[in-house]
Amino acid sequence: MKDLGYVLPFLISLVTLYLNYVKDSKKSDRTNLDDENDRLNDRVKRLTVRVDQLESENERLRKELHNDN
Repeated sequence: MKDLGYVLPFLISLVTLYLNYVKDSKKSDRTNLDDENDRLNDRVKRLTVRVDQLESENERLRKELHNDN
């Protein structure tokens, strides 16, 4: 029973360290996901702008083609 007095604080500190590691790991994963989400949202915005530009160009060319005929 006397040995338990030495082991118990050690076990508690190990469990605390592990729980802190798991909590920090989840935060890191969440941060990585947020960063990736932001990156993908920016890419979607850029691609949407590009699609709009191409649609406008396509419409302009169709009108030119129609006027040439």
